[in-house]
Amino acid sequence: MKKTTLTINELQEFNYKENWCLETAKYLDKVSPIAKNISWFANWPKMSFTKKWLNGLRMAYNDSLEMVQDLDPNQYKKLDEILRKKFGHGLFEADQKHIKRVTKIVEKGKISNKEQYYLLREYFERIWDMPEYKETAKKIEDILFTFEKIKI
Repeated sequence: MKKTTLTINELQEFNYKENWCLETAKYLDKVSPIAKNISWFANWPKMSFTKKWLNGLRMAYNDSLEMVQDLDPNQYKKLDEILRKKFGHGLFEADQKHIKRVTKIVEKGKISNKEQYYLLREYFERIWDMPEYKETAKKIEDILFTFEKIKI
């Protein structure tokens, strides 16, 4: 039987990531004309807390970390301050956790699920044209290609 409810730890993760995404979306709505109407997330209905919704929220959280990379330095700093006040840590720490997860997947050499696929793909899109990440980008590209051949 498939699990439908979340454990206490998963519920805490769900609440944290939901609130992080809401704060990020509110800020992006204010400063970025490209991101207008991203606050759809704020109107996201409270669904039952299922593993499926947690996985979707994890992807939204990863997306939020990617979106803020395009902010100018002052906007990034301001959002970082907002998040630090609310969560006790900011974008740098969140991004380090993000990069640590990417590194583990690259070291393992394979993707286990769609969440990892999207995490790796988003990171690849950030670094693919940076000379200092050429080797890492090639490894990620190979891992993504293998997963796409098998799963997608």
